[in-house]
Amino acid sequence: MHKLMLTYFMAILTINLIAQPYPEVSIKDIQYQDPTTLINYFDDDFGSSLAGDTVTITGVVMVSPYKAADPDSGVLMYCGGGNAGFYIQDTSETDWSGLLLIQSSPISPEFEILDSGTVIKVTGYVEEYQTTTQKTTEFFVTGFDASNIVGIMNRPEPVELTLDSLKEIGTDISKAISEKWEGVYVIIRNVTTTERTSSGGFTIFDANNTQLNVGTKSNYYYGTPAPNDGTVLEYIKGYIETRSEASGGVTLNPGYRDDMQIQSFPPVITSVIRDPVLVGYGNSVTVSTQITDQDGTISSASLFYRKNMGVNIELAMTNTGGSNYEATIPAQSDSSIIDFFIKAVDNDNNVAITPSDTLRNRYYYFVLNRPLTIQDVQYNPYGGIYTAYHGYEVTISGIVTADTTDLKGTETGTVLGPMLFMQNGTGAWSGIKINGALVNDLYRGYDITVTGTMGEDFGMTQIYGIDDPSDLTINSMVNPLPEPQVLMTATVGTATSGTIEAEQWESVLLKYENISVTDQNADGGIGPYDPPNNYNYGDILVADGSSTNTRIGLQFGSHSYHNFWFFGQDTIPNYVRQGDTFGSLTGILWFGFSNYKLLPRKNDDFVDWVTDVEYDDVVPSEYSLMQNYPNPFNPSTNIEFSLPVEGNVTLKIFNLLGEEVRTLISNELKSAGKHSVTFDAGNLATGIYIYRLQSGDFASNKKMILLK
Repeated sequence: MHKLMLTYFMAILTINLIAQPYPEVSIKDIQYQDPTTLINYFDDDFGSSLAGDTVTITGVVMVSPYKAADPDSGVLMYCGGGNAGFYIQDTSETDWSGLLLIQSSPISPEFEILDSGTVIKVTGYVEEYQTTTQKTTEFFVTGFDASNIVGIMNRPEPVELTLDSLKEIGTDISKAISEKWEGVYVIIRNVTTTERTSSGGFTIFDANNTQLNVGTKSNYYYGTPAPNDGTVLEYIKGYIETRSEASGGVTLNPGYRDDMQIQSFPPVITSVIRDPVLVGYGNSVTVSTQITDQDGTISSASLFYRKNMGVNIELAMTNTGGSNYEATIPAQSDSSIIDFFIKAVDNDNNVAITPSDTLRNRYYYFVLNRPLTIQDVQYNPYGGIYTAYHGYEVTISGIVTADTTDLKGTETGTVLGPMLFMQNGTGAWSGIKINGALVNDLYRGYDITVTGTMGEDFGMTQIYGIDDPSDLTINSMVNPLPEPQVLMTATVGTATSGTIEAEQWESVLLKYENISVTDQNADGGIGPYDPPNNYNYGDILVADGSSTNTRIGLQFGSHSYHNFWFFGQDTIPNYVRQGDTFGSLTGILWFGFSNYKLLPRKNDDFVDWVTDVEYDDVVPSEYSLMQNYPNPFNPSTNIEFSLPVEGNVTLKIFNLLGEEVRTLISNELKSAGKHSVTFDAGNLATGIYIYRLQSGDFASNKKMILLK
């Protein structure tokens, strides 16, 4: 009998040894980073020291992967398409103790029904999800069944934090040390809400005006109306997420509905309307609104206006019945900008102001004695996303600079649909996106007048509803496009939504000159989109002499240039790599997915591309200059050459009179191998041209034909 028992236990031990070959670590072992190295928020977050390792961890489920622990109700915390997951926390630690745990499809039945308080022991690999806007340590389980459930306990209470433990006091600047709370369940008390968004997010601030972003990772909060600005919260609980400052900074993601407790409600100001919409000389403007209070009554309502950003003048708003209030701004007799905001106070002395941040945004309108222009409907002096005509119908004119054959509106995982842009002259605020059933019949160079409603599409100003023939007039069809505005890459850089320096160029035809590719994939490593291993949305980073990076979106246009965003694409020509240079890049400035990016339209927007990539592993035995292809060409062609040794190279273009018309490479050091340059002759006349290569003692000339 003893021999039988010994044999049984030996067998169990053997099975356990076979079943658990990976080291067992704590969540803190995965998350911990030396605090002395965390100086600069986000930049100094280099991820887990165990990234890429397969390990075993034990922890308690903090929030179920599905709503009500029911797979039919949908995922609770968004963890990427096809995935399900939750935050897991160490059963006893606090800091460095939280982690986002994920299972990729197919999701096991036992995983689907997990609920908070379940203690699990699982094996998986550590992954760092890193983009320009987010850094998250993730744990992907490699399998899950009933044997991974090892106990039940009360879910740990949230860690009490104040906002200044995450942010610099009195600011919205994130602290680098906040990294130790990533994935941890925390609670913050006695804060007020502001800056609510349409997706359900908002900002909270304390008595010191220290501010924190509240996110919508939970589907209980995503798409659900956020608390009205000015709502006082007794507390809010959630899980800390590391996001770039441009994308909100340190972010708190509540999970369940009861993670937020409202203490008192402020007045609610809605339906702010001015009449008339188009204000001329001598027109007074009546502003009407609705003001309600969920738990009290309205004590007072005021409108504050100013002319040309001068002194605020207060007007008492009159109650015209029920929740309706109005005030009249006096007429002006000259061209000016009038801005205003509304303030309401309830019987508990709770205050609501709309717009909530009057330093960065106000309602406003222009007093004009002429028709509206694109510049009028785009301009925003505060950098906010809403313009003076948001939600109102407008009529404007301009030249089509990009049509639906230019920009397909497709990015990996997202189909936005073809896009059309128009522009009035040149300079800031001169471009706009238009949308509607009739835009597919418009082409570059059309001079058009459109009537539609001003709106915003994820931060991109547009005119939509151009659906009826009466909404569109084609004034003429063959017109020169506005000259692209030449900017330094530092002008746009990596600016956030609403930054005036970048926002003023939204939808405008732009050009960057003499740029280098500094990163061939702005969102991940080299290679195709292959989550969770790699993310590639077709964006590259480029910089000019300012040494400041900015984005180029390659997936949207109808051209052949790419950065290898899908498998097999690396064998397709026009593969743009780090270190490549362009004489210039032209396109439309677009905003989406938290970034401004230039969208080239067709191949002729890429000028003088030089790539240092060797096309095979064999170093050429001699110098050579190949015939350009295609030839004849219009307007661009490729020129290839080979170098047997490293050396300085000059490549120039001449006309038949021997006059130099372009320098493609000017005494630049090139490695041994095969090289390619794209020559764009869009501004040259039809004719025969000579291209000349010189490197050391080698020189060679060839003819090419530009045929327009």
